[in-house]
Amino acid sequence: MKLSDKVVTKMNNLLMLNYEVEKMYLDAFDIVEDERLKVFFRERAFERNESARALRGQIIKLGFEPKSFDRLNKLSNRYYIIWKNIRPLLKEGNIPELLDQVCSVKQWSMDNYNSLLQEINLPLSLCKLLASQRDLLQSNMHTIKAREALVI
Repeated sequence: MKLSDKVVTKMNNLLMLNYEVEKMYLDAFDIVEDERLKVFFRERAFERNESARALRGQIIKLGFEPKSFDRLNKLSNRYYIIWKNIRPLLKEGNIPELLDQVCSVKQWSMDNYNSLLQEINLPLSLCKLLASQRDLLQSNMHTIKAREALVI
């Protein structure tokens, strides 16, 4: 089955999104001083790295060339907007607001996953991968919101 250029572009955009969010989490890890937040950001970065590796492998398996973060010369505008909102919160230690921003990143990611999942004629292996990655993001977001509710 031949995938449309639109689907391949969305797959590569999702791959780049995973690279960007992983970078954001690693940068956050370097900035925060709270040990719990360091662990949180390191774990989220690892998840995004694993997601990117699996998606990259799926793109190759389907016979296409995945975009490489090494060749990325410009991060997306959305990345800079989110990073501009998160960076001061990391330095201030405003954990509730920081976690809200993390949830925004997760929602942005899930929206991108859902957009790709709505495409017709996707291979089953790709659908399963995308759904499991999206569901992990959603589960993490619900966990963050539940913990936040307990703190308030």
